[in-house]
This record gives sequence, structure tokens and C-alpha cells, in this order.
Amino acid sequence: MRPLYIDGVPGCRVVLDEPALRIVVPESADQLFPLSRISRVVCKGVVEWSMSALLACADAGINLLFLHKNGEVRARWLGTGSERQSLTQRLVDLLSRADGKQRYDNWYLSMQKLAARSFARRLGMSEWREVSINELKRLVAMNLSSEGQYRANLLVGLLHSELLVLLSESGFCSDDEALLSTELDLAADLSKLLLWDFYPALLDADKPDNEKAMVAMAVLYQQREDRLYLLFRSALSKLQQFLLAVS
Repeated sequence: MRPLYIDGVPGCRVVLDEPALRIVVPESADQLFPLSRISRVVCKGVVEWSMSALLACADAGINLLFLHKNGEVRARWLGTGSERQSLTQRLVDLLSRADGKQRYDNWYLSMQKLAARSFARRLGMSEWREVSINELKRLVAMNLSSEGQYRANLLVGLLHSELLVLLSESGFCSDDEALLSTELDLAADLSKLLLWDFYPALLDADKPDNEKAMVAMAVLYQQREDRLYLLFRSALSKLQQFLLAVS
């Protein structure tokens, strides 16, 4: 599904030609857009809508945004909730924008700061609220042994595989064609966030034992499984709030 942008002119009309929207523009050929392929509609300028077209969008869960000629928001028409309001579609809609990836990166950086400062608090750092994420990354890099790094890599793999399942159960479809065309890997990003919760234990890993490392990390993961699920749900909730705010 893709956003539909309409740059209106006098005489431009949108009518329902079920199961599609028909856009009628004077002295131009009519255009048909199937409702099933529309994620949202953005109208700028003069666009006349038939009531049947508006209601069809509402029933299909398609939100309409009306802009003034200068680009400022004029009005919204909100569709009923449906599958297209899922995490996947909202994320696809964001990434389809010119500034979408930058906005996502800014959100992810804010989440990294939260996770890193939680790690600093658990270490007992007196100024954990002020410490920068770059300082904490340097601290980890300087104090994480080769064995600790090896175990961290194992944990990222364990987390990634589990997050693929949890995200799927939460309505996120990683195999969405539109999402695959981007460079975003939400499961990988979230696994790196959750890894901060393991760093206090990983910093103590100073005895190389590669043969038992996988078992040890699986046990550590299972011991923290309930906590990690809560952290995952919290991160997902923050992502959904962010996507709602920018949609």
C-alpha cells in the first residue's frame, strides 16, 4: 500500500468507483486508485469529494489529510481502525516520506539513550542521567573482554531470532514488500537496544570458554526472559506512539 497524493486544481473531484477512487481532473484522463492499495490520502488545494468516496475511505480505514495551498494542515478525516493501521503500515508510511528515515533514526537514538542510561544507573554511576551515550559506548568497548564481546554477539543473535517472533505476534510483518525495499531491520535495531540490559553481566565475562558460551547465554536469556519481554513491549509502545505522532 502507498499514500495517495492529490494536488488539487479547480474542478478536481474524487468519486467512488467501487472498489476504487476515481480522480476526475478537467481536460485530463480519469485516474483509478484501488482502495486496497491506498494507505492514506493527502489533498492539497481544491479537491471536491463525494460523500460515498469519503465513507468508503472511512470504512477501509484510510485517513485523509487536507492541506491549505501553503502546505499547512487544514482538516483530517479519520478512517475506522483496521489492519492498515498496524505497526507495519505506519512504519512503511513513515519511510515513504522524504524525511522518514531521519525521523526514525532520531527516535531510535532517543531509545538508545534511555537504554544506555538505564545501564549506567545499574552500574551505580552517580551522574547516570547526564552521561552521554558515546561515553557509555566507550566504557563498554574499553572494559568488555574478547569473551564478553563474543557472548554479546551470541546474545544479539538470540535476541534477533526471538524478536522476529514477538514482532510478528504484535502485527509487524517483516516480509512486507514495501518494507523489504528499505534498509530498516526493526528486529536487529531492537535487539541492540535490549543488549544494553545484558552488559553488566557481560562485563564480568573474562574466562574464554567458547564451547559453553552458547549454553551460558541461552540460560542467561531464559533467566531474564520476563524482563526482556516487558522491555520489548515498552519499546514497541513507544514506537507506536511515535508513529501516531508523525502520521
